[in-house]
Amino acid sequence: MSFIVNKLQSGGLMTNYQCSVRCAHCRHNASPERNGGFISEEMTAKILTKLEEFGCNSIHIEGGEPFLFPEELLRTVKQINESKIHLEHIVTNSSWYQNQKDTKNLLKQLQQNGLRRLLLKVGPFQNESIPLKKVQNVAQVAEQLGINSIIWDNEIYPDVAAFDNTKTHTLKKYIKTYGDGYMKKLAECFNVTFAGRSFAAYEKFLEKYSVCDLLLQNNGCHNDFPTETHFHVDLFGNFIFSHTNGVTINIDDLGKEIDPKKYPYLTILLNGGIKSLYKLASTKYDFYPKSTYISKCHLCYDIRSFLVTQKGIDSPDLQPLEFYFEN
Repeated sequence: MSFIVNKLQSGGLMTNYQCSVRCAHCRHNASPERNGGFISEEMTAKILTKLEEFGCNSIHIEGGEPFLFPEELLRTVKQINESKIHLEHIVTNSSWYQNQKDTKNLLKQLQQNGLRRLLLKVGPFQNESIPLKKVQNVAQVAEQLGINSIIWDNEIYPDVAAFDNTKTHTLKKYIKTYGDGYMKKLAECFNVTFAGRSFAAYEKFLEKYSVCDLLLQNNGCHNDFPTETHFHVDLFGNFIFSHTNGVTINIDDLGKEIDPKKYPYLTILLNGGIKSLYKLASTKYDFYPKSTYISKCHLCYDIRSFLVTQKGIDSPDLQPLEFYFEN
């Protein structure tokens, strides 16, 4: 079955994986320990050219935390502003806020080069490390400059605002305050993508299934790799499929039919699904699964992590490698 990424509408530019915090639900496995720096000028130009070629109209910037690299972020925003692609927004957790003056100066420079909107992440996961007051201060400065601020998620904001906004608060405190079903509410409100660290965060709170049940549910994952919207391209030139972190193709291979020799694990998933990947891992690499998982994607992530971290596999479709080691 052929598979080609040849039409794009909107997505995200992953400028960095380093983050100021280590949120329990992060699908990207971002953290203060992640290396790699910030996307280069050359890679940004290459990505923008490729996205334009395949019809992409707009992108947003996210990380990691992009504002950890203010000069590089400003340069990237300038590059996007000079392209044919519209900058939708920059995603930030506001942890970098120090004072009104410096924040206003940086946001004003970004605004002059095309920034019109910030997406401010607010929730119990972020609030474990970031006081709400920082987010409120960034929103206030943005409002003064005429930059639109979107609180994500607005439905959860009152829950966070109910606590002292100058302090951090644990996830356990939220669950104790709002009840045992609160984690499910968070998943629904944030439309949590289960990838990376989010599997571990939700194992205790969602229904789990046996490996046998999961293998019977699926014969192929061809429809699980949508490409036109909500894709991401990272600072290494990896095209990350929507909601499928850790499964990639190189940006140079957009518009080309997927080569099974270059991308063996993606090919297996596309054609045979989790059943085929599990068979390969268990028979060739002695993979032994846990007793239960919350989904087939959870099992898939466990297998891929095993192949990379335990068997030393370095394949172009299982990138970036740090994603699997930083969990």
